[in-house]
Amino acid sequence: MLGHERSERFEALDAWRGVCALAVAFFHMPLAHPMQEQAWFSNLQFCVDFFFVLSGFVLLHAYGERLASGRQVLRFMLMRFGRLWPLHAGTLGLLVLIEAVRFFYLSHHAGTPIATLPFGAGHRPVEIVTHLLFLHNFRTFGDYSWNFPSWSIAVEFYASLVLALVVMAAGPRARLVFAGLAALSALALHAVSPRTLMVIQNWGIVRCLFDMFIGCLAYTLRDSLRVTGPAATAAEAAAAAAMLALVALATPGPGTYAASLVFGVAVALFSHERGALSGLARGRLPQRLGAWSFSIYLLHLPVIQVVTTAMHAVEQRTGLPHTVVIGHDRYLDFGSGLLNVAVAALLVAATVPLAALTYRLIERPALGWFKRQDARLASGTPTTAVVRAPAPITTALLPR
Repeated sequence: MLGHERSERFEALDAWRGVCALAVAFFHMPLAHPMQEQAWFSNLQFCVDFFFVLSGFVLLHAYGERLASGRQVLRFMLMRFGRLWPLHAGTLGLLVLIEAVRFFYLSHHAGTPIATLPFGAGHRPVEIVTHLLFLHNFRTFGDYSWNFPSWSIAVEFYASLVLALVVMAAGPRARLVFAGLAALSALALHAVSPRTLMVIQNWGIVRCLFDMFIGCLAYTLRDSLRVTGPAATAAEAAAAAAMLALVALATPGPGTYAASLVFGVAVALFSHERGALSGLARGRLPQRLGAWSFSIYLLHLPVIQVVTTAMHAVEQRTGLPHTVVIGHDRYLDFGSGLLNVAVAALLVAATVPLAALTYRLIERPALGWFKRQDARLASGTPTTAVVRAPAPITTALLPR
């Protein structure tokens, strides 16, 4: 049955997912710390490419053998929708609620200084519709809107459909097909973004397809990267060092496309879980962060929205924190670079328990419901049979 994925889990990859979610959340924190002006800091956006590569790898592992007919593709997309949409919609609803509170407060406190108008640019009601349809990255309004990190969720949903159709047509072991499609995606990506891999607005779907096909290719090559004994620890350390070097040293240009290749090798290598780093990754905290990573990724923007709204109100009354402009963006400044780093880290930490809550209240129940619908579709008759919700840690087979 399509809803029953292959049993092998990649716990080490779960942990990497958690690390990347925390890194993205820290990158988005609007604090004027010294790292904001460092060239390497924007390279934390590579974490999104790691997510995409990992999704291609895991989707092929979990569903590849089951995507042999149009009906199975439809069931696959139902499960993808059930994985991505409920938390996305819930988080969007939270942001709309925050905006409504701002609107009603300001309607009764005319003259209150504000940074942005409620339901203004980027928060227009019509943009709620595009978010609910996963269309907000497809040349709609041209601006980042509402929960802007969710652009990757939108493009991944439709890229997953493309991937499923490719697997149905060519099979899950079509290594040359995946390599060819990755190359074509790279050429298309270069046409729309010759300077960087990190294209987002309007053409993020091309970036996602490139990364996901790299992930599929990595899965077909997985057995070639099986290392045992002490060499496994050395190989994992080298892979981790290569990923860190990408963040620290990569400069704009077509060379950034190589980041996805590095991620593909690292994902395939860590999937075997033979080294000491994988052993550490299977610890309780890394696994919990991996389970909560999707919620961390989507929920940190509402945390930012609440905090910045509160801080702007405090600033009007006390003069602290100040806001400063770096580049084209406005950041909170508490007067010390070190203090700003600490506040950013604190906000990321505050997101984690909230993410644990939404994982428990939204992600798991929603996925359990969609699994029951998939079971009904598989049987072809109505059923009330219970399909258990996933255990607390199952994100490796339920890619973001």
